[in-house]
Amino acid sequence: MILLVSHDEDDHLAPMLAELASLGSEAVVVDTSGLPGRVAVAAEHGPQGDRRRLRLASGDWLDLDRVGSGWWRRPLPPPPDSRITDPAEAVWAANETYEALAGFWDGLPIAWVSPPKAIETAMMKTWQLPAARAAGLEIPRTLVTSDPGEARAFVDRLGLGQVICKAFSATEEHWRETRRVGQAEYDLLDRVELAPVIFQELVPAEVDLRVTVVGEEVFAAAIHSQELSYPLDFRMFLDWGAGVRMTATTLPDDVTQSLLHLLKAAGLRYGAVDMRRTPDGRHVFLEVNPAGQWRFVEEVTGQQVTRAMARLLTDLDATRHPRTAPVTACC
Repeated sequence: MILLVSHDEDDHLAPMLAELASLGSEAVVVDTSGLPGRVAVAAEHGPQGDRRRLRLASGDWLDLDRVGSGWWRRPLPPPPDSRITDPAEAVWAANETYEALAGFWDGLPIAWVSPPKAIETAMMKTWQLPAARAAGLEIPRTLVTSDPGEARAFVDRLGLGQVICKAFSATEEHWRETRRVGQAEYDLLDRVELAPVIFQELVPAEVDLRVTVVGEEVFAAAIHSQELSYPLDFRMFLDWGAGVRMTATTLPDDVTQSLLHLLKAAGLRYGAVDMRRTPDGRHVFLEVNPAGQWRFVEEVTGQQVTRAMARLLTDLDATRHPRTAPVTACC
């Protein structure tokens, strides 16, 4: 059985369920926003061994010994319980839930795509860049700082207009596009004291690259960002590919092998990598998102990333359990 830790708001879930069904794979979806009440965990440990179970929203218990592989796909955090009215008690309860669940998921003897702790570590930009360099990838000169003097010195060394700044994360509620540091931005550098910022040398681009790695399969797509009115950040034009030209492409063998080496070093079985191909043919690593989107590329290029992920999960499950009749459930 394959455990899909996801939720209905993730538009990757339904296509994944369809692909798994086409392969005859048994899958169950767990939405962690139902924990710890509507959905529950039970972990028993003793001299004779361990037993780990999940109570689904349906009320049925799932024995996790039946699970061979798992997809850790942007799970939602448990919401505050309205029955707890004291703020301090609510914080304590939330921490208790976190402590129990973190150990629960990481303790499961299943093949994750990818392990939760590995995803958490690999998300960190200050971990990624040295690891990418060690894997043989070219990286841009980068500064992460909350010190205005350091920020100004970095920009002074590279020159106004030759540095971009970007946030560690961007959500619909807190959107931050990648920006070139010009005079207006330079004059505001004292504000980095409020929160650290990533400063990076501007890498000239022939195209941006989104490289999706699924196990040992590598799907490279060229995103023709330089055709856009704001070529620094193609995300501003994404609407399932509308307005952004994307084409399947290939990578040099050494770059492909370096990317596979990076993910292996990170303990990841999946990664969405952002790179730039420069006008002189260099391939520069920018970042890897261990839980990144791929559907926006797949919809345009036709690259079968969802099928590759379904096959990977199915193959990993088969290493622990023989194939059984497909039964897909959701909680």
